[in-house]
Amino acid sequence: MRIFGYMTGLVLGVLLMAGCSNTVDTAGIEIGNPELANNDSVPDSMQILAFKAGFSIDYSDLNPVEERKTTALLRSTPLAKSASKNEPLLIDTLNLTLTEVRSYCSFYVGVSVVQSLGLVVWPYEDAPYVVLPVSFVDDELIDETFSSIDLQSEGRLKEIGVSFDINRRNYPVVHGQVMIGDVYVPFVYELSQFQMFSLRYHFSQIKVENRIANLSVAFHVRHFTDGVDLQSLTVDRDGVVRINSTSNVSVWKTFNERFVPSFGALRYEYLDDKGYTFMDYVDEILLDVAGEVGENVVTDGKLDEYSPDWIFLTQLRGDADSTYVIVKDKTRAIEVDVTSAGLYSYSVQLMHENIPMLAGHKYKCSFLIRASEEGQITARIGSYLTYETVGFEEHVQVTTTEQKFEVEFEPEVNDPFARFEFNLGGAVRKIWVRNVKITRLD
Repeated sequence: MRIFGYMTGLVLGVLLMAGCSNTVDTAGIEIGNPELANNDSVPDSMQILAFKAGFSIDYSDLNPVEERKTTALLRSTPLAKSASKNEPLLIDTLNLTLTEVRSYCSFYVGVSVVQSLGLVVWPYEDAPYVVLPVSFVDDELIDETFSSIDLQSEGRLKEIGVSFDINRRNYPVVHGQVMIGDVYVPFVYELSQFQMFSLRYHFSQIKVENRIANLSVAFHVRHFTDGVDLQSLTVDRDGVVRINSTSNVSVWKTFNERFVPSFGALRYEYLDDKGYTFMDYVDEILLDVAGEVGENVVTDGKLDEYSPDWIFLTQLRGDADSTYVIVKDKTRAIEVDVTSAGLYSYSVQLMHENIPMLAGHKYKCSFLIRASEEGQITARIGSYLTYETVGFEEHVQVTTTEQKFEVEFEPEVNDPFARFEFNLGGAVRKIWVRNVKITRLD
């Protein structure tokens, strides 16, 4: 089940794009700017101002049943599942030091933010060295400390990142109890493998209520312990199980591999004790973001929901207007009226954000297109960060008769935020596009 829909409308600012429709039922709708529409359809998620975060321990099932899956990902702190009776492993103490909160956005205006690095939203500029001790066991909900965070900007939110420092002087530990046989035995898991780590949560993992973005940073115990032979743990003479570089070493190494991914973020990065950096996605979250096989990942491919993921942009001497129109078979299309060709094909762009790509999987893209004058356009799937092609790039010959374009491709990299583009500059003409589909085949 995909977790895409709820937050695709999370727009953090007004983009300078798009023209209005000339039909009654779409009057005032602006492609890429639905918050400017003269109706009441503007979702609260487009007006987010504040931010708060919860930190908790979660004992949910590793693979929640279908009806619970969305709740497991879009979780606010009070929903974190407590331990059940005879839980194999209980965590009594998990204390970390929060050092930073960042937002990662795409932009369609000139900004000084380096998109790949994101924007630091906490700590604030007037106190840049502030840190925040956090107890996950106490289900801490941080509200007042973050009260001055304003997530509005001139970008569109992709991820929220949080970073934690691990004090190297005292080798912080995780305390708890592990069931060996039918008896709980205290354990100490040493975090000496890590110096710091960062977590980046996909926008669909952030719950929006009352103009507040609620981020849940939950440590998922069953992800941490699944398949680990806890019965093989050796108990010291004092009755304590020590899990470190010299005691229960094989379990310690497994726990080290799982510790950071168990916080349930889309991706993570950590610095180890030797100064090496590791980065990766969490497979379960990435797969969920990517959607089901055969599911159209274009959130409004039929063009009847005014998705804010559709972006219209002109630049480099390109001039055009965009509008929703009804075509003869009573389906909706986007009409792009190019009045100045511009310097390049990308001088006029109709784009769709947040197209998830999985490396090594086969995809199909299709759409219907025609133009007032025959000519060429470019269709591609690229990265919003590097502008490099991550899916496909095809130069399509468009005629005055509607034709179906279809291509199969295989991405070489994972990209949850790829961007589908129609580059329509290069000639003065009108172009109509509809029924856009991008689906994963395997």
